[in-house]
Amino acid sequence: MIAPSRHQLVLEQKAGTDFERLEDIGASAIAAARHAVARSQALDGETAYALRRELAELRKIAEERSALAKNARENLHDLARLLKDRADTETSPAIGPLLEAVIECLAASERVADLLAAERHIGFCRGIA
Repeated sequence: MIAPSRHQLVLEQKAGTDFERLEDIGASAIAAARHAVARSQALDGETAYALRRELAELRKIAEERSALAKNARENLHDLARLLKDRADTETSPAIGPLLEAVIECLAASERVADLLAAERHIGFCRGIA
């Protein structure tokens, strides 16, 4: 009697590069913008009033899913700077989580912009674009 053969197939899933995950990173930026809007609801009235224009831009970014646009990144930079300044001088516990969400959104958006700029430059160097 012959013993039956046993074969095992092991598939190893290799993590994709950032460029292969471009859409995922972009979607993460948009989700982080929505998360930041949710975090902004915990701000005290005085802080929310002082940041009303920047928070309105944040809501617009989340609603329009425009976190990858250049002007959105500029608005996010402004909001992050203002939140950082307030975090250094105020004790509001809501500022830290909001700042973290804004930075997460900004970092993902900047990564997408970097990857696309690199792709354009490489294409230009290769005579493609």
